[in-house]
Amino acid sequence: MDTKNIVLFGESGVGKSSIVNLMAGEQRALTSPGMERCTMHWTEYPIRFGGRNYNVFDTIGLEEPELGMEEYLKTILNARNLIMELEKKGGIDLILFCMRAGRVTATVQNNYRLFYEWLCEKKVPIVLVLTGLERETKMEDWWARNKFTFDKQMIVVDDHACITAANNLAGRHQLLYEESRKLVRSLVKKHTYDTSEGGWKAGYGWLKRFVRSLKELLLGDSMEKKDIVTVLTTRCGVPREAALTLATYVKDDSRQ
Repeated sequence: MDTKNIVLFGESGVGKSSIVNLMAGEQRALTSPGMERCTMHWTEYPIRFGGRNYNVFDTIGLEEPELGMEEYLKTILNARNLIMELEKKGGIDLILFCMRAGRVTATVQNNYRLFYEWLCEKKVPIVLVLTGLERETKMEDWWARNKFTFDKQMIVVDDHACITAANNLAGRHQLLYEESRKLVRSLVKKHTYDTSEGGWKAGYGWLKRFVRSLKELLLGDSMEKKDIVTVLTTRCGVPREAALTLATYVKDDSRQ
């Protein structure tokens, strides 16, 4: 049976695990933070709703606007591994960009660039999911008041959902939760099964392009190639041959 692959990303604490549970209609993901906090690390959740199957890759985004060298290298490795896993499963069908309704910070902007522009090269549908809106009279009103901020920051999405992902409330809030479930499920179906396009796959040369783009987030570029190889092999467990290849990409400043 055809299964669609969804990459769900955002900072910790914005409700990503709660969105997995919201879509699934049951407790599938733990909502407390795990031990592994490295950018691009992921947990996969197979879920089913509306007679359709989905693999949701709950992916850790940036927690700070920039990366240090070690996290930068680990991010490259995790991104490569994520792309390889997704390609085995048919590619990426949809991105869900999760953020708590509020100010558009530098970290929010860089997460958008990291996942949409660089990981998926602007070739995958993206839906912005805004959480924490249960106190709004009408949740959609928040978007009407704040859409200009996203336009100003050049965060362009194919769709959006203003929701609450909190399932421990009663009365009106519980109704808003059920409304949120219907909205998110509808948008997921619209941008996956209701389209004729297949999942996006990275293809030849993707890793080099990703590494080159990611260097924009690096504070300085003073580490030598041999030092990069050392970090990759001793701290990240990368075989030496693969570490040499990645180190070459990192140090390659050419613009092909």
